[in-house]
Amino acid sequence: MQPALLFAIVDPKLVLAGSVIGLAIVIGVGAARRLSHRERGDPGVEGNARLTGYAAVILLIPLLAETITGVRPGLEAHALLGFGLIPAVLLKLGSVSYRFVRYYAGDRGYRAAGPPAPLTRVLGPVVVVLTVVLFTTGVELWLFGFELGDAWLAWHKLAFALWFPAMTIHVVAYLSRAPELAISDVRDRLGGTFERRALVVGSLLFGLALALAMLPFASPFALLPDTG
Repeated sequence: MQPALLFAIVDPKLVLAGSVIGLAIVIGVGAARRLSHRERGDPGVEGNARLTGYAAVILLIPLLAETITGVRPGLEAHALLGFGLIPAVLLKLGSVSYRFVRYYAGDRGYRAAGPPAPLTRVLGPVVVVLTVVLFTTGVELWLFGFELGDAWLAWHKLAFALWFPAMTIHVVAYLSRAPELAISDVRDRLGGTFERRALVVGSLLFGLALALAMLPFASPFALLPDTG
């Protein structure tokens, strides 16, 4: 097969995307191997970890669906799913941010539990910032379209291009630990089990209500001819 014909058949963008995803998976597997063995310690620290695990598990499939529906920007399903995810995403960000603050504030329990592995420790704040930017720009586009300028679409695409490989590394690194944390309350009850489950279920119900509330409103968002 001629190189020119092969180049025409194989989309360079798909090759690049596949290479980035493959590299992210390899890095994530390496990060997972470097995670220290988890030992149950302070009840407050353990409760926070379990809440984070709950949130991570319930977000995995919806975030994948959100990524797939976002292949064509502007799709209603993509926007509504995004609105539905906001409460659960905020719960996850709140849980990890709480641990971050308590650890660096010198809390003995969180200090004793130790920091994440070096790579995930560096990557965590990056994922948080990119997640906030991704959802903020997405909400702005749905609610205001290009009224505040078309740069928001470029920022949204850039945020996704950086967020997806970073999130892939994060997901692969914690792929086995997150379910373990989520089902810990089934194996052994820890104080606050009901509250943790209530927060998770509440975030899902609130997300559903938020998505349904958006249904009657038509978005002003429309792609410009050269931004598809």
